[in-house]
Amino acid sequence: MMVLAAIDEYDRLGRDAFLERYGYREARDYFVIHDGRRYDSKAIAGVAHREVGGRPLRASEFSGGAATVGKVLTHLGFLVIPQQDVSPAKAFLGKIMSLDTAVSNGRPKRHQPLTLLWAFGRAAQQAERLVPWDVTRAEISALITEFGLNGDRPNPEYPVLKLTHFGLWALPDAPEPPRSSGSAPLGWMRQNQPISGLRDWVYDLITEDEAVRSQASAYLLSTYFPDVDHNKLLTRVGLGDVDDEPLAQSDGVRTPGRRKATIRKIIRDDALSQLIKTLHDHTCQICGTRLLLPHRPYAEGAHIRPLGNPHDGPDVAGNILCLCPNDHVLFDQGAITIQDDLTVINQLTGESRGLLRTIPGHDIDPRYLAYHREIR
Repeated sequence: MMVLAAIDEYDRLGRDAFLERYGYREARDYFVIHDGRRYDSKAIAGVAHREVGGRPLRASEFSGGAATVGKVLTHLGFLVIPQQDVSPAKAFLGKIMSLDTAVSNGRPKRHQPLTLLWAFGRAAQQAERLVPWDVTRAEISALITEFGLNGDRPNPEYPVLKLTHFGLWALPDAPEPPRSSGSAPLGWMRQNQPISGLRDWVYDLITEDEAVRSQASAYLLSTYFPDVDHNKLLTRVGLGDVDDEPLAQSDGVRTPGRRKATIRKIIRDDALSQLIKTLHDHTCQICGTRLLLPHRPYAEGAHIRPLGNPHDGPDVAGNILCLCPNDHVLFDQGAITIQDDLTVINQLTGESRGLLRTIPGHDIDPRYLAYHREIR
């Protein structure tokens, strides 16, 4: 690809030599991101033009910026961001938290969030990034039918096109896809049958950075699916195959005069609990402890309002804490409670243990904290 060829040359020569060879100044506003590195967007676009016009463009022959170079590079699947924000993770999460969704009876529609969660699941399983339209349509339609709002039509054409123009989705064989309004998208998609999927930089980020994937997923769940079983949805989209490995077991050994017994404890987390623990980097929200086992960190997902009878707590992100084993036991037994302002109280002494540790994307529902205080 012509842009990748220009990036390769940039890497070989170094920034200063590359810019000097082709007569470009250092970028002041916009950079293109590739493999976690930033490149002067106008220089890359100008040099890449030699594959089209037979020679690189001089800096004076075109203007840079978001409306020109940024638009072209973004359409080709690259991330272009302003100088003050060069983190792909931050740019991605910013987009996730500013989705422009339609509203039905005062509630945001779930078409775009479901489309993204479906794609996140594919990325987590390292499935192909680009998917034929008949497969995409069938699978996202089924998700909308199962998890969408009552009365929602299962038309994935609209979220796919909306996310494409928003810079998170790619239709690589469609240079000018229609906007996501009216009846045009239905006919256009039916006629063109495009392959599509997350933009390559988004796919790479979601595949390689479990923490970012967890933060984005947790935000979508808490924002758009307050009344849905989060674990069920995560499992349905392919984000549920996350069981922890069993704890290590040593062989029983007999010695004269004694018998050594080994107890094997298997901890199996559901998908939502594992997502919350990953989001907190397996660090206890109460004491800040992060336990390290030989092959992995360890924490436990604690439901605030317990599941099952008689409590019937929901399996949603706002009802789960990431705790160390000690604080999990203390919390379950009522020796620790949490106030609505997230102050942690030691019920044995009445003293405060400080504020509950929180992280963006995981909001604790005060209703479940109040319930926990009442039953303890």
